[in-house]
Amino acid sequence: MGMALTAVGLTTPSAAHADPMVAGTYAVSSVGTNNQITPGPDGNMWVTLDGGTTEVARITSAGVVTEFDLPGAANAVGITSAADRLWVTYPGGVANFSTTDPSGTVTTTPIAAIADPRIMTVGPDGNVWTASNDKVVRIPPSNPGTATTFPGTGVTGARAIASGSGALWVADFGGAQVVRVGTDGVGTSFPTGGGPQGVAATPAGVVAVANPGTNPQTVATLPPLAGVAVPNTDPFGATYAADGAFWIAQFLTDGLARLTAAGAVTTPVTFPAGSGPRQVSAGPGNTVWATLDTSNRVAQISGVAPPPAPTPSPTPTPTPTSPKTIISKAPPKKVTTRKARTTLVFRFRSEPPGGQFTCRLSRRGKSLPPWRGCTSPKRYTVKSGHRYTFRVRAAEGPLDPTPATRTVRVVRAR
Repeated sequence: MGMALTAVGLTTPSAAHADPMVAGTYAVSSVGTNNQITPGPDGNMWVTLDGGTTEVARITSAGVVTEFDLPGAANAVGITSAADRLWVTYPGGVANFSTTDPSGTVTTTPIAAIADPRIMTVGPDGNVWTASNDKVVRIPPSNPGTATTFPGTGVTGARAIASGSGALWVADFGGAQVVRVGTDGVGTSFPTGGGPQGVAATPAGVVAVANPGTNPQTVATLPPLAGVAVPNTDPFGATYAADGAFWIAQFLTDGLARLTAAGAVTTPVTFPAGSGPRQVSAGPGNTVWATLDTSNRVAQISGVAPPPAPTPSPTPTPTPTSPKTIISKAPPKKVTTRKARTTLVFRFRSEPPGGQFTCRLSRRGKSLPPWRGCTSPKRYTVKSGHRYTFRVRAAEGPLDPTPATRTVRVVRAR
């Protein structure tokens, strides 16, 4: 069957806005509860369909919808992007295709373990991963025929799978748990109670769980498990978005919840009554996209912007350290001379070394002379019979607030 174009009931996208808002909703032929939506390698969004005549739809940021038949991949459910192609799960296998010609480039691979096709993701190892019933499946994009099935992870009734922090995370509705599955296929259980339907993870390892099976219904983060009650909302699909928070579809209340890693829940987006949001995905350009399976539409939410980068604290200007001035050599405290005049010599330095100095020599009983530039050694010719005080301070950068001093009494010998 050839491709079909759909342009019925499109809503023109609104201008981008600083706060999250519905930028447009776009009609598709049929989208069901488990049909996944994902960004493609071409920069558009892609969603699997539930109508039986076309299997996938491409939605541009401007809201143009194009639907495609995928021969051999009827009833596609999961979808993800790997190795520049799109991959889908269908009952009994996976298919991949190029976004330039979806209908003409389909390659199908039978995988018996995918009896109940579900959501797909790309793991930290670059392989495509999905989970079906009690099995987790790893699919190498280069050779999907060598897919590996892991039946012993502890999963009993898989609903969704996400990649984060070096592992896969499976929402296990049947086991009332989320199972962390390593790329080696080893599973670790995190009991949640109820029946989780959606799961998403951050690169750092915080995991969000949408759990409509608890009473009251909850959205939660783990590990460890920290739930927030969202009664009578039917939380379902989950995604981690550009704003650093999780977005979760709330089917019964026609909204999208925003869950922070710290456990704060808000509902920034509400759709018209009867829309029925089910699955969500982060998209290009700081967007989140949701399938509206009651109204057979796909919604674009704009303004899901990353938090502003913290303003760096200004680098404090270092306070220059005042130098320390040291008199390294000076006349004795009492100098005796037979002459009417004598010479006093002072040597000095600073720590740290280098720089300039100012000096002054005062005579007792006289006013202080001004500071004058000087170098070591400094010589003064003085009269006998008086007491003199020499002061010196380093003057490179900040002045030494405590000049070095030496007092000398000059006595005339009789």
